[in-house]
Amino acid sequence: MRVLLHAKGYLGSWIIVMTAPQILSYPEKFVRWIPLPYWLTYILVWEGIFGVDYLLSLSVPGAQEHFREFGCLVAFFALVCVAIIYCSRVCCRLFTDLLLFIDHNPDELYDWYKTKISRSYEGVRPFVFAVLFVVVENFTVGSTIRQLTPPDTSIYYLRIAYEIVGFFFLGIGIWALLNILLIPIGLTKFRIRVTVNQISGRGLQALGSAYFKMSLAITMSFIPLVVAAIVSSLIEDVSIALWLGAGTMVIFCFFLLPQIGIHRIMAFEKQQRLLSFANHLEDAMERSLKDPTSENMQRLKELFELQAYLRGMNEWPFNTNTLWQLITALLIPLMLAMLEIFF
Repeated sequence: MRVLLHAKGYLGSWIIVMTAPQILSYPEKFVRWIPLPYWLTYILVWEGIFGVDYLLSLSVPGAQEHFREFGCLVAFFALVCVAIIYCSRVCCRLFTDLLLFIDHNPDELYDWYKTKISRSYEGVRPFVFAVLFVVVENFTVGSTIRQLTPPDTSIYYLRIAYEIVGFFFLGIGIWALLNILLIPIGLTKFRIRVTVNQISGRGLQALGSAYFKMSLAITMSFIPLVVAAIVSSLIEDVSIALWLGAGTMVIFCFFLLPQIGIHRIMAFEKQQRLLSFANHLEDAMERSLKDPTSENMQRLKELFELQAYLRGMNEWPFNTNTLWQLITALLIPLMLAMLEIFF
């Protein structure tokens, strides 16, 4: 149901409240029948797998030598599953804010947005991409990870099994990330309303806020993978280092690149407002120079204050402090990796 409520407005018009699209990603479909929060369910499931890993390692000589690395890897897989569900819900909730700044038919916008979200999280495409991703992982870093476990043992095959499952979920997450990245770019084909009074977390600012939340969730899930590489000294392996470096760049680009089109529209609208306002300011300045009365001077002062407010309009759908927060979060694992490599 896309219409939640029909209510009579004060002026006799009908007010339509649209519900957000309801999309279930593959990780959420697997645990929706469990009466626990999804994040707790996945943490318990993966910790249970790690518990079995620990018990089996007790009977296999040399299996516990890299116990910490696989603990971090399991934590990474758990956070990947949590991040996928969290990001899908953030994307669904974003639709109600799109209605505030997209000047388009709500039904058509709903259909367009639901199609984009569905393509990101549902259907055959993310499944096929995840399978291909597992194959690529197997031929790049898979052999490096498997060499940490004694071959032809029970724990060896257990680790192969949950490694495949974990990277399968990671492939689903990367597919979603690539498709969600295109949504703000697609929004630029609609007419976007850029208001002078921008409210933090609503309207256009909600777009930047949503992508910041998703980027931060992805960053948090990325940290255990970096720690696993560091404690195992695999960070010195070129293929591992390239994967981690690429992951960092992808997270940052996921936040910034899709919003560049929106930024250009906002910057253009701001410039147009300043240009149209310049005429009023010029007239008031001429009037004050010819007749510097208190009334004319007061009006000129008010216009200068308004001009300063217009100049302070945000040209990005996010606060610049948000960008620095994300950069700081991304720098933490990178700094840890650099310290391990050079010192």
